[in-house]
Amino acid sequence: MKKIICFLGLLFPLFCHAQIYKYIGVEEGLSHRRVYAISKDSKGYMWFLTHSGIDRYDGKNIKTYHLMDGSEELSSLINLNWLHLDNEGRLWETGRKGRVYCYDIRSDMFRLLYKIPEENTSVPILVTHSFIDSNEVIWLCNDRYIYLYDTNSRTVERLENRLNESIKGIIQIAPDRYFIGTEKGVHHARLRNREMTLLPCDKLDNLNIEVNSMYFDKVLRKLFIGTFQQGIYIYDINTKTTLRGAPGMEEISILRICPFEENSLLLATEGAGVFCMNKMTYKAIPFIVSGHKDYAGLKSNTVPDIYIDHEKRIWMADFPFGVTLCDRRYSNYNWMRNIEDNPQSLVNNKVNVIMEDSQEGLWYGTGDGISLYSRHTEKWHTFFSPITNPAAYKKDQIFIALCEVKPGVIWAAGYGSDILQIDKHNLSVKLLDISEMESDKVRPDKYICEIIKDSQGNIWSGGYYNLKCFDSTLQNVRLYRGLSFITALAEKDARHIWVGTAVGVFLLDKQTGNFKGLELPVKANYVNALSQDADGKLYIATNGSGLLVYDSKENKFNHYDTANSSLISNNVYSVLFSMNDIVMMSTEKGLSAFIPSKQIFHNWTKDQGLMPSNFNPQAGVIRRNGNLVFGSSNGAVEFNRKINIPERKTSRMVFHDLRILYQSVNPSTEESPLTNDIDSIKVLRLKSSQNTFSLGISSINYDYPSNILYSWKLEGFYDEWSQPDRQDIISFTNLYSGDYKLRVRAISNEDSGLILEERSIDIIIEKPIWLSWWAVGLYILLFISGCAIIMHFLSLKKQRKLSEEKVRFFINTAHDLRTPITLIKAPLEDIDSKESLSRDAKLNLQTALRNTNSLFRMTTNLINLERINMYASELYVAEYDLDAFMAETIEAFRAYAAVKEVELRYKRNLKDLHVWFDRDKMDSILKNLISNAIKYTHAGGSVTVSVGETIQSWTVEVSDTGIGIPGNEQHKLFRYFFRATNAVNSKLVGSGIGLMLVKKLVNMHQGYINWESTEGVGTTVRIGFPKGKRHLKNANFVSNEIGPNIGAVSGQEETFPLPEEEMLRTDEDRYRLLIVEDNDELRHYLKRTLSDLYQMQTCINGKEALYIIKIYQPHLILSDVMMPEMGGNELCSAIKSDIETSHIPVLLLTALNDEKNILKGLQTGADEYITKPFNLEILRTIIANTLAARATLRAKYGSLSELEKDESFVEMTGELGPLDWKFIKEVNADIEKNLQETEYNINTLSASLCMSRTSFYNKIKALTGQAPSEYVRLIRLKHAARMLKDGVYNITEVAERTGFNDPKYFREVFKKYYKVAPSQYASGESSDTV
Repeated sequence: MKKIICFLGLLFPLFCHAQIYKYIGVEEGLSHRRVYAISKDSKGYMWFLTHSGIDRYDGKNIKTYHLMDGSEELSSLINLNWLHLDNEGRLWETGRKGRVYCYDIRSDMFRLLYKIPEENTSVPILVTHSFIDSNEVIWLCNDRYIYLYDTNSRTVERLENRLNESIKGIIQIAPDRYFIGTEKGVHHARLRNREMTLLPCDKLDNLNIEVNSMYFDKVLRKLFIGTFQQGIYIYDINTKTTLRGAPGMEEISILRICPFEENSLLLATEGAGVFCMNKMTYKAIPFIVSGHKDYAGLKSNTVPDIYIDHEKRIWMADFPFGVTLCDRRYSNYNWMRNIEDNPQSLVNNKVNVIMEDSQEGLWYGTGDGISLYSRHTEKWHTFFSPITNPAAYKKDQIFIALCEVKPGVIWAAGYGSDILQIDKHNLSVKLLDISEMESDKVRPDKYICEIIKDSQGNIWSGGYYNLKCFDSTLQNVRLYRGLSFITALAEKDARHIWVGTAVGVFLLDKQTGNFKGLELPVKANYVNALSQDADGKLYIATNGSGLLVYDSKENKFNHYDTANSSLISNNVYSVLFSMNDIVMMSTEKGLSAFIPSKQIFHNWTKDQGLMPSNFNPQAGVIRRNGNLVFGSSNGAVEFNRKINIPERKTSRMVFHDLRILYQSVNPSTEESPLTNDIDSIKVLRLKSSQNTFSLGISSINYDYPSNILYSWKLEGFYDEWSQPDRQDIISFTNLYSGDYKLRVRAISNEDSGLILEERSIDIIIEKPIWLSWWAVGLYILLFISGCAIIMHFLSLKKQRKLSEEKVRFFINTAHDLRTPITLIKAPLEDIDSKESLSRDAKLNLQTALRNTNSLFRMTTNLINLERINMYASELYVAEYDLDAFMAETIEAFRAYAAVKEVELRYKRNLKDLHVWFDRDKMDSILKNLISNAIKYTHAGGSVTVSVGETIQSWTVEVSDTGIGIPGNEQHKLFRYFFRATNAVNSKLVGSGIGLMLVKKLVNMHQGYINWESTEGVGTTVRIGFPKGKRHLKNANFVSNEIGPNIGAVSGQEETFPLPEEEMLRTDEDRYRLLIVEDNDELRHYLKRTLSDLYQMQTCINGKEALYIIKIYQPHLILSDVMMPEMGGNELCSAIKSDIETSHIPVLLLTALNDEKNILKGLQTGADEYITKPFNLEILRTIIANTLAARATLRAKYGSLSELEKDESFVEMTGELGPLDWKFIKEVNADIEKNLQETEYNINTLSASLCMSRTSFYNKIKALTGQAPSEYVRLIRLKHAARMLKDGVYNITEVAERTGFNDPKYFREVFKKYYKVAPSQYASGESSDTV
C-alpha cells in the first residue's frame, strides 16, 4: 500500500490538467453520502443506491424512494446492495437478506416481489452476490443455495451451491454458460434446465484469488478479473492462457470493471481511484484520482461502482462522499492553485491580474504577493513571500496591475501610489521614485488599477486620481488632467487610447490631451475591462450592465445583458478573443462564450462542472500561443486557444406528478384516470369533477439543467404559447368540459429560444351529468314550464298589486282617521263630564260616543291588517294565565253587549292553565271574534265564550245566536273584504277583514280554526292551539311584563299632591308646556283645553321643537310620534341625550297602539306613552302627575336634610335619567373638590362643567329648585355640619375649611338654616332645618 501512495503522489504536477467534474452529495438532495450502486434506466434517469434508499436523479432534482417490507422501512448495507436493469428497462433492487424489489412505474414505487424464506439457523445466511442474466432471471447466491427468480413468470428455482464457496461475481458468456467468481477463484459453469454443471478449466481452476468483479469482452473473448488486493487478471479464452495485467497495481483491490473507449477499461479501485487500462497492452494509468491537497477529481479514492453513459459521462460512487460525475467532452484546462507550504505553487489563490512576459513567463498578481511561472524551467518563483522575501514581505500585499515595460523588467502596482519594479534576470525588486520624474506636485493615488504598454513603447498608468504616461526611456512622465477613477486602459490606435473609469468610457488624444466621453446606452457606467478586436470594435465589460460592443466606424452600440440574451451575468469582468472567433468573457458565475457571427452566447458554469467559476475583474490575458488565462478567487485557469464549449441540445422531457384537486394520483390510486404512468399515456380522460389539476414537467439533462425553459399552450382554451420560464408545474383550475391538446416545449435559454423538444398530450374532460343530452331536454321542458309559471305568477302579482293598492288606500285612510276621531271623541267626553245635559241629550251623546268607539275599532283592524302583512313572520310570545286573560278580554265587551241587549256568557273548563302566545295578536283574535258575534246577534240573543283544554292543546269557542252565514258563501269566509250577503243587508258597518286577520294570526301560532254556521240560527267559531312553546321555534320570547310605564296607556295613574309653593303659582309663573303636533286642529284643541292650567307653546314638528326648547325652557313636552322632518321618537332621543334638556319630561301621543311601538317609544326615554284617541281627563291627570313627580324630586335635591344623607343620592338614581344623575354627581364632586376655595363661584363651577352660566342656572334650578349659589351654599353647610359633629375643628377652622372667609357670616348663615348657632349644633343641640 505504501507503494501505491508513493505512486499516487507523482500524479499531481503543479499544473492540473483538469477535466469537468460535478459533485452530487447530500447538499444537492442525495439521501445519503454512501452510494453502493449506480444505474441508468431506459428513460434516462440516473439511479443511485444509497445507505438510506434509492435516489432518482434527472440532472436537477433528486427523488428518494424508500423500500418497505410491510411496515418496516429498509436501510443499511445489509438490505441495499445491488441494482439491475433487465432487457425491458425495468429496474430491480436486491439485498443481502434476499429481498427482490421492482420499480413499478405505474405507482411510482418499489414493490417487494420476492423474499428468500428464512431458515432456522443461529446465524442468518446472507446473499453474497446478485446477478441478472440475459434471460431476465435474477440470481441470489448464498453459501448454501442459488435462488433463480424469473422476473417474467415470477417463479423461483432453488439450486444447491455445489462450489461450497462464497460467490462474489457472475458473468454470462453464452445463453447457458457462465463464469462464477468466488472468494477462492473463478469457475466455469453451465446452466441448463435449471441444473448447474461445473466445466473444467485448468487455467482458472488453479487460480487462487478472491474475486471482486469481472468483465467479459465478447469481441476479444477475454475475461477481466478484478481481485481483492491482487490487482487484475486476464483470461484469454482463445489461447486458454491467464496472465496478470496492470503492472504496478498488484496490491490494489479492483471493485468494478467498466468498458470505456474502444480499447480501454476503467478500473474502479478501493483506495487508488480510477485507472484506465488498455485492453491490448494491459497497461494501466491513473485516470481519475484524489490525492493529498488535490483540487480536482475524486474526493475519495474508494469507488464501489462506476457507470459510463452513452455520452461518455463517467458516474462514480465516490465513497463516502456521494457521486462524482466526470464529463470529458469539454476542453481540458490547466488549473493553477496554491498548495499549502509548497513554494512551487501559486502564492495565493485570489488572482487579480495576469501577464505574460516576452519570454512566455506567466506573472500572477494575487491577494498576497506575486508569482512567476517560467515555461522554460517549469519553476515557480514568488515575490513578496514570507518564504522567499522575508525582508520585503508585507502581509496582505495586494497587486492588481502588472506590465512588462522592458524585456525582463516588470512594473507592479496595487493599492496605494507606489510602483514596484521587478528585474526578472536577477529577481531583484525596487521601489520606483516617480516624484523625481514629475515636474508638478501630484496627488498620490489610492490605487493603480491598470498599467499598459502602447505601440510606441510608452507606459500608461491609470489610478484613482491620475492618468500618467511614461515615455519609452522611462525618464519622463506626462500627467493627463481631468480623468480620474480609472479602471481600464486599451489602445485604440497610434494616437488615441480608450480610458475606462468608474463613470464611463472616454477617448483620449495622446498628443493634445483632449478627451471625449462615450454616451453609453446604460445607466450603470462602471467599467471593469476594455478590449478591442481586430475590426476596431470596442468590447466594454461593465459592472451591472452586461456587455457593450461599440462600433466606432458606425458610432453605434450593441448591448447584451441577462434580459435580452443568455449572458450568464451582468457583471462582466474580462474579455478575451480566442483563435476560433469566439469572444470569451469571465463573470462571477462562470464563463460566457460569445459568437459574434450568430449573436449567441454559450455558458460554462459550476452547474456544468467548471470548478473555478468565480472569476475576478481584469484578471485575464491572451498568451502569445493564443491560449486564454483567467484569474479567479480559486486560482487561475488556462484554456486552449481553440477553446470550444460544446453545444448541448439534447434534453429528454418527462411528464410526472399528476395532481387532481391538489392530490397526487397514479394508476393505482382510487378513481384514478390513469391506466399507465402519466409520461406514457397519449390521452388523459378526466371526469367533470376532476377539472382542477396540475402536471409536473422536467427535463433529464445532465449537462446544463438550468438552461432549460418551458413554454406551453392548451389548444382549445389558451392558443398562445406562454412566456418561456423555469416554472415546471402547469396548473388548471375549473377547466370547462371539452377536448384539449396540451403542448409543452423545452427551450434552450442560451440559443435564442432553440426548441430542444416538444411533447403533447390530449386532455378530454367529460361533460357533467347536468350537461348530458337528456339533462338538456329536461332543462328545455323545465324552461317551458317555468315560463308558464312565471306568466301565471306575473298575472297574480298584477292582481295582488292592485289589491294591495286598495288595501294601502284603506290603511292610510285609517291612519288619517285616528286624529279626527280623537278630535270628535275628546270634546264629546269633555262635554259628558262637565256639562249638565237633558236625558235625551245624554242618550244622544252616548250614542255618538259608542259609534265613535266602533269607528275606532274598525280603523284599528285596518292598521292591524297592515301590521300582519309587514310583520307576519314575527311573534313576541310570553307565558300568560289563560283564565285571567280571557276574563279581562270579555269584561271589556260587557258594556257593548249590554247596549246591544245581548247576553254575554263566559264558560271555562280548566284549572290554572298557563299558555304561551303573542298578547297583542291574541287580543286581536279574540276581540274580532267576540265583537263580530255581538255585532251580528239581535237583541235578546246570546253570545257564549267557552275555554277548554285537552292533553295537548287548549281551545276557545265563540258561539252566538245571530244571523249566521249562508251555506253557499261559507267557503269565502276568510277572504279579503268578504262580508256575507245577509250581513251586508243588515246594514251593520263592517270592513270584511276581521276574520281574514284572525285566520292569519291563528296560523302564526301554529293553531287551527273551524266553524259551524246556519243562516238564521247562529255561528260557532272554534280555535285551538298546542300547549307549551315547542311549536313556537321561530318566535321571539319576551317577558310578560312590559314595564311600569306601559300602564300609562290606560290612564290609571295615581295622583300626587303638588307642593304648596307649586299650588300658589301665579298665571305668569305657571308651568310651561310645549305641544308638538303636525295636525292643526288637534294642536289647537290641546292648546285651548290645557291653557287654563298651563302656559302653552306649540310647534308642528320635532326639528322646530328643538329650537324652541332652548329658548322657551318648557317644564313638559307633549309630542305626536308620527310627524314630518323629525318624529316624536327622534325628538325624545335628542332631548334626553342633551345635558341642557335631559331633565324635561316627554309624553308621546300616537295612533300606534301595539306593544312593540310602545316599547320603542319608552326606550328612547319617554316618560309616558299615550294612544289615540285618548281621554282628555286621563291626559290632564298624566300631565299633572308627571309635573308633581318632578316637583317632588326638586324638593328632595334642594333640601339640606336630604343633602346630609349621602345615601339618598344612591336611592334616587332611579328617579332621574342617567344623564341628569351624572350631572348632579359631577356638580357635587366639583363643589366638594373646591370646598375651601373662598373665591369659588358659579362662573368657575359652570366653566368646569363646560356649560354657559345661563344653561347651568336653568339646569340646577330645574333639578333642585334652588339657584346655583344657594345650592353651593347648601353643600358647604352640609360639610360644615358634619365637621362640627366630628369635633375636630373649632368654628373658625370649620368656616375656613368650607369656604366661608368670615366666621361671623358663617354663624349667621348656619343659624338661618339649622335654627341653632354652630356652637350649639356642635354640642348636640339641634332644630329642624328649612
